[in-house]
Amino acid sequence: MTVYAATIPGIGDVGRPMMEETERIALIEKTLEELRPRIVRDGGDLKLVAVRGRDVYIKMGGACVGCQLASMTMNGIQQRLMAALRSIVRVLPAELLKDE
Repeated sequence: MTVYAATIPGIGDVGRPMMEETERIALIEKTLEELRPRIVRDGGDLKLVAVRGRDVYIKMGGACVGCQLASMTMNGIQQRLMAALRSIVRVLPAELLKDE
C-alpha cells in the first residue's frame, strides 16, 4: 500500500511556510534531547551527527550498539521527528554517512 505525504494529516500541508534550515536542525536537536533520557535509562545514548536534506544521521552508543531492538528505536525516533517537523524524514545510522 502506498501512502502519500499529502494524505497524512499535518504532513505536506499546502500553504504552510517552509521552515528555515537552522530552525529545522534546532527542532531535530530538541526532539532528540526529549527522547535521550529514555534511551539513557536503558543504558544507551544517541547523538545527532548530520542532517542532509531529508536524511537525519544519528549515532547510537552504549547498550544500543549491537542491540536487536536498535532498528525499532531508530524507527520510533523517525516517527517522532516526522511529527515534530511535520514533514517526511529518514533516520539513518551515522555509519551510513558518506563524506562529501
